[in-house]
Amino acid sequence: MSRRYRKRRRNPLPLLAAAVVVIGLGVVLLIHFLHPSDRIEPDGNQQENAENTAPDNTENTENTTPDNTENTENTTPDNSENTENTTPDNSENTEPEPYEVIELTGDTQRYDAVYRVGDAGFEMYTYVPEVGEKYASAVNTAADELQGAADVYAITVPLSSGITLPDELQGGIFGDQKSAEEKIDAMLGGNVKSVPLYDTLMRHRTEYVYFRTDHHWTALGAYYAYCNFCRIKGIEPHQLADYEAEEFTGFLGSFYRDSGHSEEIGSHPDTVEVYHPVSREASLDFTGTDGKTIHWQIIYDVSNWNAEMKYNTFIGGDNPYTVITNPDVTDGSSCVVVKESFGNAFVPYLVDHYQTVYVVDYRYWGGDLTDFARENGVQDVVFINNLSAIRSNYLMGKLQGIL
Repeated sequence: MSRRYRKRRRNPLPLLAAAVVVIGLGVVLLIHFLHPSDRIEPDGNQQENAENTAPDNTENTENTTPDNTENTENTTPDNSENTENTTPDNSENTEPEPYEVIELTGDTQRYDAVYRVGDAGFEMYTYVPEVGEKYASAVNTAADELQGAADVYAITVPLSSGITLPDELQGGIFGDQKSAEEKIDAMLGGNVKSVPLYDTLMRHRTEYVYFRTDHHWTALGAYYAYCNFCRIKGIEPHQLADYEAEEFTGFLGSFYRDSGHSEEIGSHPDTVEVYHPVSREASLDFTGTDGKTIHWQIIYDVSNWNAEMKYNTFIGGDNPYTVITNPDVTDGSSCVVVKESFGNAFVPYLVDHYQTVYVVDYRYWGGDLTDFARENGVQDVVFINNLSAIRSNYLMGKLQGIL
């Protein structure tokens, strides 16, 4: 056979040596990965468990990286399903919900100050930026001056035209009241605790939350505001079932008057439903514009009063200065409510949470609010104003006048 094609015999020793080396390396690597706790990191720190020390790379991040967790109820309350206790400045449900539709029924008619839809009146509304700024400035002034001494809350109340007006009439002469609330809240400083109401009231818009014949909200509408206030403050509100309810029929309010006693509005009077404070021992004294102090009832029986006066069942109506004391609360707690007439239906709910509730109507009261709060050691100052008042340059001037 030619040498060209003859097979050459190889020495087996080099192959055996290589196999031994490969097997040895495999054993070392196997031991290495079976005992990761023996590894020493380059910075000289021994890493006992990489899952706990490097959570950004772990497979389970529920506890170590809450911003990416599947369950964020406890770690990121701002995105939780239940925000009633964790993020009280937001609505009860952070997911947008469709509101119930209110359809237009009956005819419509516009009067000088009232727009009638069927048997109900509504107030036309336009947001006035410079007056909104004036209001926010007044609240901010109080909050800044009372920082560390009292908490300051701001409750902006929508009008019925922003909540219960039929959907197809929204817009135009009925300005966007949700946007107005947001603009006002955006101007409030960090020392102010805002209590948004628009979304809450929209979720209850088909309930009896506003009168038909009058521009005020009902005690039920004010109750929902009270519940929002309690969430922001961090206290538990009473349930409606806790209160003794009473009704006064035959109420014909401001829309009836301002429409020239419209037959359509007058044909369907309102019923004023009230909820007495849980504590029936609480008492009220108000000082009128004549300077005289009168002992009164927190909820007064107005059954036999004139049809246009029945909203005055709440805290004796509009008086410059009112003091409500509750002997069933003995912790020395107190607040001062700075209000116009929408605040009247709201105040009775506060009675069961404070030993003393002071009420000042800035339209008639001539004191200094921050001095009053310090001298009386109040813990909370609550501004409650409806959107129509907040667009009145005159009224906001009166508010600034007590600061």
